[in-house]
Amino acid sequence: MINLITFTALLYLIQLLAPNILKAGTGYSKRASKALKNLSESLPIFLAVAILSIVLEIEENNPLALYWLVTRVIFVIIYVSGLGLENKKEESAGPDKQIIRSLVWAVSIYFLINMTLNLL
Repeated sequence: MINLITFTALLYLIQLLAPNILKAGTGYSKRASKALKNLSESLPIFLAVAILSIVLEIEENNPLALYWLVTRVIFVIIYVSGLGLENKKEESAGPDKQIIRSLVWAVSIYFLINMTLNLL
């Protein structure tokens, strides 16, 4: 589990740098910023559950944590690349619609919920 927490921290650092590395003002940079914000919302929950899993020795959460991390990596790749994006125009006022991204996000939440339930 400690390795997964370390890899998660690495993912966060990469996502933290990505908007600045990508050409500023492009769709890629904007989507990278949004993906970072999304990770920032679920990261505290993952870290809390992962640390509790270590303390309480809940081994069942190790594969779930790995699956969560893999889905988060897939999520950011889909989000930043714009894969499946219905409207790639920079001026679009509405929310980005990426069905694939939404499904991957839902799966990552499923893994977090299962990790949490294993703590009970």
